[in-house]
Amino acid sequence: MKFLVGFFSLEWMRVFDFIAPLAIRLFLAPMFWVSGVKHLGLFSSSDFVIYNPLTWINTEAFQQSVAAMSNTVLAGMGAETLLILIGTIEIVAAILLVLGFAVRWVVLALMFAVVVLGLMAMGEAGFLTTMQQLVMSHGYTTMVNNQTEVYLVYFVLLLALFFMGAGRWVSLDWFIYRGFMKRIDSKTAHHDPFEIDATDEPGISKL
Repeated sequence: MKFLVGFFSLEWMRVFDFIAPLAIRLFLAPMFWVSGVKHLGLFSSSDFVIYNPLTWINTEAFQQSVAAMSNTVLAGMGAETLLILIGTIEIVAAILLVLGFAVRWVVLALMFAVVVLGLMAMGEAGFLTTMQQLVMSHGYTTMVNNQTEVYLVYFVLLLALFFMGAGRWVSLDWFIYRGFMKRIDSKTAHHDPFEIDATDEPGISKL
């Protein structure tokens, strides 16, 4: 019985459960970094010099991003402020995802950013029209033609990462958690929130 439970639950592979959240973090981090840099118009100026912060911002590129928002459903909602907020979230989140620090809070902020970016990608079509086009277009996503589906995929990945956490071994969150647990003087066993174990059910002990 114990062998069958271990065989079907692949319990022996749980030592590798850090790979999934790590892969998602490292996949999303450069995506959001590049997106944030483009939204803020950073590092794209013709006179860019790494040691001169005054050359880091390309105002023309930033204004182009602001102008692009005027043709979306978010027009009139303070385009400059919204872009600065979204771009800052993306850049800071990209760094924190690599480090694996405060990942669940970072993911919540990124979910907000992805929703805004998804609405921007819809243009003037609106949510219902875009979803109708998605369903009618052969019944599957066409990411080449529409960025909305890309942000939808990002949202799903972020949702998974929110419930998984940063993962063990290669995240600051895990080391901070371990440090706190060592300081807590208790004989009660603590559940590791970074353990990915979808086969367990609350209230049912392992065999």
